[in-house]
Amino acid sequence: MGIFYIMFKILLILILLLSNLFSNNISWYHSYEKALITAQKEKKNLMLFIASTKSYNSNEILKQYFLNQDYVEYINKNFISVLITVEHKTSYPIELFYTTSFPSIFFASYRDESYLTHPIYKFNSKEEFLNTLYSIDLKTK
Repeated sequence: MGIFYIMFKILLILILLLSNLFSNNISWYHSYEKALITAQKEKKNLMLFIASTKSYNSNEILKQYFLNQDYVEYINKNFISVLITVEHKTSYPIELFYTTSFPSIFFASYRDESYLTHPIYKFNSKEEFLNTLYSIDLKTK
């Protein structure tokens, strides 16, 4: 394992641990299968954040978009969120959520795992992300 991989893993763990100290944090699942079962029970769509330990941007986007943001409560209320790191042996349907761009966000239906909108590969602004997020919720109501 390279030093970057270890640093990324430590930073990711610290972000997740520190975010638990605040009430305004994403309730991340790390198992796609468990998240899908919960999504189906609660009738909530899925938000998958797919990261790579080789991508510095993954940590930056997690911090900028998902740590202590005012819309986190909205995400937790309306979506089941899954955090996947491609280098780990976490199982998820890669054929449905294939990407070579990290980080990527996919929004999928709890009913059939179909896409609810185009995947997000570029993070230009929070406003653009929120427009996508809110438009998904409106389409699925």
